Amino acid sequence: MTQHRQSLEFDLDDFAPRAPADTPAAVRLPDRKAVEKVASFPSREAPDDDQLNIKGPKAVLDRFRALRKSERYKYADLLEFMMDAYEEKRGKGSQ
Repeated sequence: MTQHRQSLEFDLDDFAPRAPADTPAAVRLPDRKAVEKVASFPSREAPDDDQLNIKGPKAVLDRFRALRKSERYKYADLLEFMMDAYEEKRGKGSQ
């Protein structure tokens, strides 16, 4: 199974790349950063998310999880709802 491969013997002496097509001077491609800034693709923007870890009694955290699940809130949404209610009760409602 040991066969010798024959050389392809290409003569590349006459090889030259093609000249670029003539493009009018007025036609310029826009700067990539400028396009991204104007288009502001949401998938490329930094998310406005953060993380909070809470340590506390298991019964309290289980109660929070159960309330979140029964009301079908996201954790952050329920926390915001509870903070708003607390601030409103204390007379510190944001206006």
